[in-house]
Amino acid sequence: MPAPGEQNIAVIGAGIVGISSALYLQKAGFAVTLIDQDEPGHGATFGNAAALAPHAFVPINSPSIPRRLLPLLFASGSPLSIDWGYAPRMLPWLLSFLSHCTPAEVTRIAQAMHALLSSNLDYALPLLRESGASGLMRGGGYLHLYESDAAYRASAGEVALYKRFAGDVEEIDATEIRRLEPNLAPVFVRALYFHSALHYLSTVDVCATLVKYFCAQGGRFVRDEVRTLGARSDGRISVVGTQESVYDQAVLAAGAQARRLFGGAVEKLPLETERGYHIMFSGQAGIISRTCSSATAGFAMTPMTAGLRCAGMVELAGLDKPSNPACHAYLDRTAKRFLPGITESPASTWMGFRPSMPDALPVIGRSARTANVILAFGHQHVGMSSGCVTGAIVADIAAGRTPPIDITPFSPARF
Repeated sequence: MPAPGEQNIAVIGAGIVGISSALYLQKAGFAVTLIDQDEPGHGATFGNAAALAPHAFVPINSPSIPRRLLPLLFASGSPLSIDWGYAPRMLPWLLSFLSHCTPAEVTRIAQAMHALLSSNLDYALPLLRESGASGLMRGGGYLHLYESDAAYRASAGEVALYKRFAGDVEEIDATEIRRLEPNLAPVFVRALYFHSALHYLSTVDVCATLVKYFCAQGGRFVRDEVRTLGARSDGRISVVGTQESVYDQAVLAAGAQARRLFGGAVEKLPLETERGYHIMFSGQAGIISRTCSSATAGFAMTPMTAGLRCAGMVELAGLDKPSNPACHAYLDRTAKRFLPGITESPASTWMGFRPSMPDALPVIGRSARTANVILAFGHQHVGMSSGCVTGAIVADIAAGRTPPIDITPFSPARF
């Protein structure tokens, strides 16, 4: 393979994973083209809870899920929703998901994700500083809240994992919660306080700033919908959108949309979409000081430039259904229960697609079908917290270097 300086490489997807990959590939000497049908940061990157949370390594594959699944699906006001017309198509994914809901699997997944997430700040902060995006970040930590001692005891497994792997976690009581966040309703009896977490004031502005910096350093950003990837006889990669371009290597970092490109050059992998939702309350950015999440409500609140973002829900309904108003209503009700000072209606709403693998681990590595295609998707709920280190790993893979962490758990070959 030619040296990086002699190679052109395409990165498909301008979310945080794709943008970070483009920047680290550029640092490695590649000529990089970043391609997305939308402006940077307008997929799942746009609408998440906006936390940069090194502690977010505990997967949603909880050992309690098998016994709680039916109650969650049928309870009113549940943070989980399913489109029953889509459910048969998801059945293999759901069965695989449930197979990873054992204590041993959850510990294995948490350990792998801890390695990825705990390395992210080392790669995120330099990019933010160099690009001028540091001012779009805030510290203050992250509160993970419990409404009862019973809820805390029911979460003993995840709490043990947090205490085992997160070096910055502190258990605090209701008095300290009230001191830190006096506007929260007095319904929380204890919390885990993760001191090193940050949050983004605007995820889309961070992405726009990073891409502007990427282009200023000689990178190209192209607005186009990639329709196919093809492996040529000379080993190069054909990327076909409105026109065809040829690259020495390609990175597929298109999140949930990556599944539309499975076929010719990329093997079919069990990538599904967890549809996530958020609502924004304008003028409420100061009501809390840091990201606050509920351990039971599937819900997080983050103060941002545009106001207070309340994000959550897991809806299993695929890529093509319209958004579900009941999910936005759930977020609205829950936000006002936790923050009774909010009385207005949301100023805006959003629905997007989290790219999810059944074992809650992203796919990072070379395609088994086409070696010059690097896969980097499936970051589920933690793309903003792991995208930058993923970008550094992608650059190392492309350049034939050893990545900064063991990426065996993320190999596409595991399927």
